[in-house]
Amino acid sequence: MRSVGLVTTSRSDWGILRPVAEALRCRDDVELFIIAGGMHLAQAFGHTVDEIAADGFEIARRVEYLQPGDTPEAIAASMGAGVSAYAALFGEWRPDLLLVTADRFDMFPAAVAATPFVIPLAHLHGGETTEGAFDDALRHAMTQLCHLHLVATEQYGERVRRMGAVEENVHVVGAPGLDDLLTFSQLSPELIEREFGFRHGETNLLVVYHPVTRSLEETTQGAEQLFLALEAVEANLVITHPNADTAHTTIEGVLDQFASRRADVRTAVNLPRRTFLSLMGAASALVGNSSAGIWEAPSFRLPAVNIGSRQGGRVRAANVIDCPPTAEDVAGALQRALDPQFVRSLEGLINPYGDGQSAPRIAKILATAPLFPNGSADAETEPRP
Repeated sequence: MRSVGLVTTSRSDWGILRPVAEALRCRDDVELFIIAGGMHLAQAFGHTVDEIAADGFEIARRVEYLQPGDTPEAIAASMGAGVSAYAALFGEWRPDLLLVTADRFDMFPAAVAATPFVIPLAHLHGGETTEGAFDDALRHAMTQLCHLHLVATEQYGERVRRMGAVEENVHVVGAPGLDDLLTFSQLSPELIEREFGFRHGETNLLVVYHPVTRSLEETTQGAEQLFLALEAVEANLVITHPNADTAHTTIEGVLDQFASRRADVRTAVNLPRRTFLSLMGAASALVGNSSAGIWEAPSFRLPAVNIGSRQGGRVRAANVIDCPPTAEDVAGALQRALDPQFVRSLEGLINPYGDGQSAPRIAKILATAPLFPNGSADAETEPRP
């Protein structure tokens, strides 16, 4: 039986990985080990490791390394501490195959630490681009460290091949974060308001804005201009706090000031996946620079105002309205997003990131693919789990 270690470090990647974890758990030829680290273990970000347990999954290992602060020094220190923490883990225990995801600074150390141990690495969501974030470089670096590549679209698969990946190790599987959209039960607006205090009205905006880690100036300007534009909007607003990226406290400060002046605003450090999806289903538009506007929103036919460069270069559906980080441009994009004619144009929209059946494909590949390129025999990687 093959042991598969699944690394998850934040609320966002667990939303992507939960269907994969479920599909792996349902196979009789795989033993699943969930490794939780990064933001999951921080109280400041909602201690979201509890959500993994609430979803019915056992956490095999907890790896703590997130350092306090949001300066470049603190982020780099977290990365260094992460490499050391994962190295200590792999020194005493390691799986047959390790799955890492996407591009985040708190995911990257797991891939780096696994490399000297010759642990086979599978990478989910490689080949994509986020031009406004240094995550872009980390994603491509992980592509070079990994040998199994599980990409969301053919365009991304072609980019990974151009980076030197072996053809038979590149698999176009779609985005597994779409899988639970087919089966989740949407919470009613009444229940959301009663349990979470989020109101529902004629116009409802879900706002998610993260740091632009390649530009502190755009991070600050984008947050200020976004909330300046929202000042003039009559709507119920749900605003989530940003990820633990460089300068996230800058956004939180602007957010808190804005929320203190508006009775129609609710904020959340963390939202359970079902609640977040339910809010997307009830929203009039998604506003900010989150990948949710690119990945999940097309499945809801939900207009998404995408601000600035953070998501630059990603494949987009017609629901995405890109705009520069100025109040005037954000206001104009939001006006278009709420235009009934634009909303009607999204009827029948097909999500370019897949059909919601990605997790079983991924689980089969992780369970059966040769563990090294060109079908070579497994290296000796004792000790085993």
